[in-house]
Amino acid sequence: MIRIALPDGSKRSIRAGSCVRDLLDAVDPRLAVTLPCVAIDGKLHDLRDRLTADCEIAFHAADTPEGRTVLCHTAAHVAAQAIKRLFPNVVLGADPASDGGFRLGFHVDRQLTDSEVAEIEAEMARIIEEDLPIERREVSKGDARSLLIRLGEVLKLELLEEIDRPTVTLYRQGDYVDLCSGPHALSTGFAPRVRLIDLGIATWRDDPHAEPIARIGGTVVPSA
Repeated sequence: MIRIALPDGSKRSIRAGSCVRDLLDAVDPRLAVTLPCVAIDGKLHDLRDRLTADCEIAFHAADTPEGRTVLCHTAAHVAAQAIKRLFPNVVLGADPASDGGFRLGFHVDRQLTDSEVAEIEAEMARIIEEDLPIERREVSKGDARSLLIRLGEVLKLELLEEIDRPTVTLYRQGDYVDLCSGPHALSTGFAPRVRLIDLGIATWRDDPHAEPIARIGGTVVPSA
C-alpha cells in the first residue's frame, strides 16, 4: 500500500498501481466525473495515471488555469479529429493549448474558406456530443513510428524522432489517434465549446524552408 496526501491535509492508503480515478472514487465519486486533471507532486496528470509511490495530490477543477488548459488541449484533439473527418488527406501538426484556447497547424494544399471553418466547428460540436472515451496507450517508439507512417502524419513523425525515450504515449478517441504526452480529460464530452478563427498561413515550426501550413485558433466560448 502507498500513502497519498490529499488537499485537505489528510492521507489515504491505496494499493500501489491504482489509477488516480480509483483514488477519487474512494474520496468522493463526484470528483472522478468532474475533474479534468490532478497534480501529483506538482506535475499535471490525468485521471488514467497510476499511483506507484507515496505522493501529494492536488485537485484541479475545470475552473482552474490547470483544468482549463487540459480541457483546451482536449478541445484541440477534438478539432483535429473534426478536420480529419472532413478533410482526410490533411497532415496534422502540433496543437499547443493554454487556459483560454489552442492553436492547431496542419498542412493542406490551400487555405480553408470561412464556410469550411464553420463546418469544422459544427463537426467539433458533434464529436463533443458523442462523448467519445479518450484512451491512452503506452507503446514503443517503433510501434508509434509505424502507426504515423501508416497514417501519413509526417509532421508528427518529425516530432516523434525528437523524443529521447524508448516508449511514447498515444491518445485515441473514436476514429482519431494522436501522438501526445497528455494530460487529457476522460472523454470528448468534457471539451469546452470553442469559436474557431482562421490564423492564416505560417511555416512549420517557423522554419523558413518548410512547406507552408494553415493554422486555426480555438477560443473558449464562455458558458451562458
